[in-house]
Amino acid sequence: MAISNLHLLPVSLFILFPSTFLGTYIAAVLQGHVEPEFPYISDDATYSPESCVFGQLINTGSILLCLLVYIRYCEVVQFFEDYSISPRAIKLNKAGLWLGLLSSFGLSLVANFQETNVIYVHFAGALLCFGVGTIYFWVQAVLSSHLHPIAHSSAMVWFRYVLSAICTVLFFVILVTGIISHLQFHGSNPRKWHPEDGGWVLHVISTASEWVVAICFCLYILSFTSEFREITFTHPQIFLKMGRQPIPETETNEVLS
Repeated sequence: MAISNLHLLPVSLFILFPSTFLGTYIAAVLQGHVEPEFPYISDDATYSPESCVFGQLINTGSILLCLLVYIRYCEVVQFFEDYSISPRAIKLNKAGLWLGLLSSFGLSLVANFQETNVIYVHFAGALLCFGVGTIYFWVQAVLSSHLHPIAHSSAMVWFRYVLSAICTVLFFVILVTGIISHLQFHGSNPRKWHPEDGGWVLHVISTASEWVVAICFCLYILSFTSEFREITFTHPQIFLKMGRQPIPETETNEVLS
C-alpha cells in the first residue's frame, strides 16, 4: 500500500514544536516556575506538570523527526538512482541519515532529562540536538545543491544555506554567552534570573539566541513540505526465512476445510 500526503509530516512538526515551546512557556510562567523575561526553552520544562507534557510531546516529535530524516534519506537515494547525481552525494546522504537520527535522539534527551535532575545528560542532549542538528542542516543544504534544479529551486538551496549559517553562528553564541553568564551568576535560582543576579546581558543574548535557533529549526523542517508533497512511500517488502518443516498434506487439508 502506497502512502501519500507525506507533506503533512513536516507541517505537523512545524505546528507541534512551536506549540509545545510556547505552551510550556506560558504554563511555566503561570505556575511561577520561571520569570517571563527570557528563560531558556528547557527552563520552561524543568518542573512538573509542564515538564511532563513537554516530555511527552517532544518524544512524539522526536519519533516523527526520525521518520522525516529517513524519508529525506530515501528521497535522495531515489534521485541518485534515477538521475545519477554525484556519488559524493550518496555518501553524504548516508552521513546525513545518522546525523539526523542522532540529533533527534538528543532532542529526546533534552526533554526527558531536566537540567535540575541530570544536568550532564541534559547538556549532552542539547549539544546533540543543536550542534549535530546544525551539521545535519549543512549536509541537507549541500545535498539540495546537488539536486538543483531537479528537485530544488535555487531559492530553496540558498534558504537552507542561510538557515544553516544562522544556526551555526547562534549555536556558538548560545554556548559562549551561556557559559560566561552562568559563571557571573550569583543569584539563588537560574530559572528566575534577574538583572541584579549578574551576567544578565549575556544571559539574555544566550536565551534569545536559543529561541531564534529553535525557530530556524522549525522553518528548516517546514522547507521539506513542497518536496514531500511529490513523494509516495510504499511499504517495504518482507521476506520470511522460517526454516521450519513443511506441514503434512493431511494437516493442510484439515486447516483448509
